[in-house]
Amino acid sequence: MNIHQLETFLSIVKSRNFTKSAELLHVSQSTITSRIVALEEAMGSRLFARNNKQVTLTEMGVSFLPYAERMYSIYKESKEVLELQQKYKAKFVMGGPSSAWNYIFAAPLRKFQHQHGDVACELLTHSSEQTIEKVIDGIIHLGISYIKPRHPSLKVQPLIEDDYVFVAKQKLDRKITLKDLHSPTFVLNNWGATFMEWFYREVGEQFLPSFKINQTMILLKRCLEEDWFTLIPKSIVQSYLDQQLLHVLEHDIAWEAPKHHVYAVTLGRTKAADIEACIAQFLAFLPERMTLRSPT
Repeated sequence: MNIHQLETFLSIVKSRNFTKSAELLHVSQSTITSRIVALEEAMGSRLFARNNKQVTLTEMGVSFLPYAERMYSIYKESKEVLELQQKYKAKFVMGGPSSAWNYIFAAPLRKFQHQHGDVACELLTHSSEQTIEKVIDGIIHLGISYIKPRHPSLKVQPLIEDDYVFVAKQKLDRKITLKDLHSPTFVLNNWGATFMEWFYREVGEQFLPSFKINQTMILLKRCLEEDWFTLIPKSIVQSYLDQQLLHVLEHDIAWEAPKHHVYAVTLGRTKAADIEACIAQFLAFLPERMTLRSPT
């Protein structure tokens, strides 16, 4: 198995056509065919089912796909690092949920870039689970995660523990009640499995919110522009609270919400000295540990 075979496999998965993949990769169709035949021989299984109209993945092909994507991603990453070494002293890859980088770590990131112009920075936004996976693979050097990983090769540093708070652009002269969650102005954002399991356990498995979303940027935009209210980690809206663009709404709901945690995740084993320095310098811009709690 070689990188050309992986590239061809992924191209066909995307195009569903040998001829189109040959055009995209600027090779002959016979080359495409020979690469796939060689790859299937190396893997000991047929990866594609072919007929005159379309090409589809076999069951073995579906199983092989995520591994092919990871191998090809690691190859591209390593190639890019070697190319960038001629221009920059290091390439520093950070990653994590977009909400963390948009609303919690935007200022430290700008400060790091300003002070380290000789470092090529890359930011990959993924779910916490995908971020952890890419840290393990060595693609991301410093990951931000909302869940605490247990993998033995990882070093985990707690950064933030805060509360989920109800927020809206207008203050209320009363406390939020459980009945308000059935209002068309309540928006439920998916903050991960732990949060969602707790929420539905408290409000009931049959609860159907008026609007449910998993995109923080859209959620906050609508809360700032309309009369929506939502339940959100305080660290994400802290700057809006400081500017009084949003306000914390007190509630009268008898529940004990889980804490929202933010972790810095890196590989525990020895890394290149320049990457170790980048990680240390970036973390130095952060508070040692923040604890944000809602008003009692």
